[in-house]
Amino acid sequence: MLHGLKILFVGIFVICSAFNTPDAKTYYNSGVHSLNNKEYIEAIGSFTNAISLKPDFADAYFYRAYAKDLLGKKMGFANTEMCGDLTTALKYGKYEAADKLEKTCMGECYNLVNAFEDPDMVYCADFSNSNLKDLPANTSKLKYLVKLNFMDNDLGTITPSLASKNSLLSLDLSGNNISTVPANIGNLNQLRELFLNKNSISTLPLEFGKLSHLKVLTFRQNKLTELPRSIAQLTNIETLDLAFNQLTTLPLEIANLKKLKTLTLVGNEIPIKEQQKIKTLLPNTTVYFE
Repeated sequence: MLHGLKILFVGIFVICSAFNTPDAKTYYNSGVHSLNNKEYIEAIGSFTNAISLKPDFADAYFYRAYAKDLLGKKMGFANTEMCGDLTTALKYGKYEAADKLEKTCMGECYNLVNAFEDPDMVYCADFSNSNLKDLPANTSKLKYLVKLNFMDNDLGTITPSLASKNSLLSLDLSGNNISTVPANIGNLNQLRELFLNKNSISTLPLEFGKLSHLKVLTFRQNKLTELPRSIAQLTNIETLDLAFNQLTTLPLEIANLKKLKTLTLVGNEIPIKEQQKIKTLLPNTTVYFE
């Protein structure tokens, strides 16, 4: 009888303990409370507990980054650990992290020699002028990469290894051997800056419209004959440089680019009548034809 009661009490204790165990949301709320009270170490601990229970908890990564940043400022040092949290938050859909990443984590670039010495600290990589046909095989170690300079190499297309870097905010592929842009460009849907100058690109896929966060897009010195109608989806674009291509017209859908400040069409054979139409479609944009 006593043995049976002991088992019963143990069972009740286990059940009650389970109900009392905080879940990820509870830890997260505790972290927010501590952060608001400037208790940064406690906040970091709570957000870490939330992440351990829910590894894709974007908000927990995002606010843990803020707590790390504020703790560093309080202690008098720069806490670059927050950049890893911001990149992970972005990966899991917290796009607000991009602003902080741009301001804080994209300054120092590592070259091909030193980028892999401490890959967890690399947020910007400069692999330009390296005769590369693709990303180095060990680039997968650069899991927090948000800016990549890949200028003046021998890249022929947007390869799967490059398209898998879907946390990139800035990408420069100028001066390569790119003739076509495949559909996998749409995987890089966090991009804010894309530079494709001095290639041999003649067309763009419909998937280009998936780059809806782009603010700066340059295609200077290519062979573009037309833009896809999906260009209308680039509603955040502010600077668009299409100079020295083979354009004679632009799709009516460019009227959807309400935030476009500057459009450069120098070096294209666009008739006067078409120029007037473009200006009418984009009344708040400065357009350069020559």
